Amino acid sequence: MKEMEDWMEEARQFVAQCWCEPETEHIEMDVVLAESFARQLAFWMDIGAQNQRNTDYYRGLVVQCGKSIGHEAYVQDDGGISQDVLCAKVPEIIERVFNAQSPEEQEGQGHKESR
Repeated sequence: MKEMEDWMEEARQFVAQCWCEPETEHIEMDVVLAESFARQLAFWMDIGAQNQRNTDYYRGLVVQCGKSIGHEAYVQDDGGISQDVLCAKVPEIIERVFNAQSPEEQEGQGHKESR
């Protein structure tokens, strides 16, 4: 897993490319300013990478739930079958199955309605 410092070299390359654009190629590069921009960019690159790791983790949990559900988690709205779990369907399937249970079954699973 990369740390913010690990993004600096790539960020420096991106920032340096800014002085190669047609509208900026005539401007002399300010190294101190470029390094400051690179630090800011590396920070946001790190934030973006962490966000993607979090997204992948939680999507993996939903996929795991979908695989446990089975066939229904793969059926598209038009009746076609997806080769992958349809993550957007998983919460509605779980809710429907849970709501079909009796109140006693729900109580046994720790669910209390907040009405």
